[in-house]
Amino acid sequence: METLDLLLIGGRAIDPETGLDGTRNIGIRAGTIVHIGTDTPEATRTLDITGRVITPGFIDLHSHSQSINGLRIQACDGVTTSLELEAGAAPIAPVYAAAEAEGRPINFGYSVDWRKIRMSVLDGIDIDGEDALGERAASLGAGIEDPKWLELAESDALVDAVVARVEEEIRAGGIGIGAPVGYSPRSDRKEMLKMGRLAADLDVPLFVHGRFAQYAEPGSSVEGALELIGVAAGTGANVHLCHINSSYGRDIHLVADAVATAQAQGVRVTTEAYPYYAFSTAIGAPFLAPEELPRMPLKVESFFHLPTGEYLTSIEQLAELREKDPSATVIVEFLDPQNPEEMALLYTAVTFPDAAIASDAMWLQIGDRRTGDDVEKQWPLAPEVFAHPRTAGTFSRAIGHIGRELGLWSLNEAIRRCTLLPAQILEDCVPAMELKGRLQIGCDADLTVFDPDTILDAATFTEIKPSVGIDHVLVGGEFVLENGALLPEAHPGKALRSEVV
Repeated sequence: METLDLLLIGGRAIDPETGLDGTRNIGIRAGTIVHIGTDTPEATRTLDITGRVITPGFIDLHSHSQSINGLRIQACDGVTTSLELEAGAAPIAPVYAAAEAEGRPINFGYSVDWRKIRMSVLDGIDIDGEDALGERAASLGAGIEDPKWLELAESDALVDAVVARVEEEIRAGGIGIGAPVGYSPRSDRKEMLKMGRLAADLDVPLFVHGRFAQYAEPGSSVEGALELIGVAAGTGANVHLCHINSSYGRDIHLVADAVATAQAQGVRVTTEAYPYYAFSTAIGAPFLAPEELPRMPLKVESFFHLPTGEYLTSIEQLAELREKDPSATVIVEFLDPQNPEEMALLYTAVTFPDAAIASDAMWLQIGDRRTGDDVEKQWPLAPEVFAHPRTAGTFSRAIGHIGRELGLWSLNEAIRRCTLLPAQILEDCVPAMELKGRLQIGCDADLTVFDPDTILDAATFTEIKPSVGIDHVLVGGEFVLENGALLPEAHPGKALRSEVV
C-alpha cells in the first residue's frame, strides 16, 4: 500500500450506515479515507486516539453562522459541514464566490433565499448590488416602506416570476429552496404550492420555517404544518420542516403524529430539531408582535435583547424595540426549563424518529453589531462576542446531554442523526453528500474524534464557549481542531452546491 498521509489508531470507529462499531485504524490519503482495519500500514504521521470515538464529521443543515468565526465555533462542536438552508442566499453565485475567496474552516453551502427573490420581484430591490457576505437585515425587510414581499403577490404572473428566478438560482448551484414563510405569513399559499412543484421537478428539497408559531387557532402551528405536509403530498417534493422543536413545540404531539402518518404513506417530509428550550430570531418577526404573544403563549419577560444585554420588562418596551430596530436579535424562552411537562415536549421533538440534528446557529455579535474583524475573524473570540448557545453546542449537547446524561438515545443513534441523516436528505441533489456522513473507504476524510464520557456543550445563555470533549476535527484530511485546540490558519472547507441538470 502507498504510504498514508495520516493513520489514526486505536479509536472506536462508528459508521452509521454499515453499522461498524469497533476498534479500527483509519488511514487517510489526499483527503480521502483509504484504509479501515486493525493493521498499521506505513504513514507519514500516526496519531493514537485510543479511548476516543471516531465518526464522520457532523453535518449541520441549518446554520446562519456563516462567517469565518461562526464556522470556527461550529468546528469546535465537531461540525465539518455547515449549511445555510432555511434562509439561504441570493444571488447564489457571488455569495459562493466571496466565501471561497475568503476561505472557510469547514465545508459550507446555501439554499436559494426565497425571501430575497420575493423582495427583488415584488419590491424591485436590487439584490444583485448587495455586499455578498454582508448583513442579512435586508432579508428581513429593514428599510423598505410598505414591503410587498410580506404580502400576497398581486398577480399569478408575479408569482411565476418569483418561481422562475428561484429556478435560475437553483441551477446556479443553490441547494434547494429556503422558504421561511413564518416571517411572511401573509404570502401566497398558491406560491408555496408552486415552489413545491418546482422542488419536485428539480428534485431538490424545500426547506421551510412553517407559516405560524402560535398555539391557538386559527393560524396555529398545526395549520402551518398541515400546509407543508399538503405541499409534499400534492407535489411529490421533499419538504423539510425546520426546527420542529420551536416551530411546533406545544403542538408537537399532533404535528409529530401527522408527519409520521404522512411519511408512512410515502409522503416526502423530513424534519430537524435542536436540543434547547429557547429560540432566537429578529425581534421584528411577525409571530413576536405584542398581540400575538398570548396565542403562543409567551411572556415578554422571557425575551432577552442582545443589543442591550437585558431581559424585557413590558409589552410597551417590546413594541418600542420592534419599531426602533426590527432586525435586532432576541433569545426567547418558549418552554420553562423547570417544568418537566414542558421539557418533555422538547424531548419529543428532538427524538422524533429520523429527525436530523440541526443547530439553527445564529450570527455572532457584539451588542447590536454583527460585522467587523473582532466578530467575524479574530480568534479566540473576544469575551463580548455572544449568540444563542445552540450556535456553539448543539451537536455536543445532542450526544452528551440528550444521549449520555438523559439516556434518550444511544451513542450510535445520536451519531446517525448528526451525520448520516442530514447527508441522506441532501444526496439526491448534492452528489458530494454521498461521500459525507459515512466512515467508509472512499469517503471524504471529514472526521470528528471525541471522548464519549466528557463530550458536552459548554456555551450558556450568558456566554459563548467551545464545546468540551472534542479532541480532533478534520476536513478533507486536514486538521481544523487538533488536541482540543482550533487552528485559526486552517481553511480547508469547500463549497457544496446542487447539481441540477
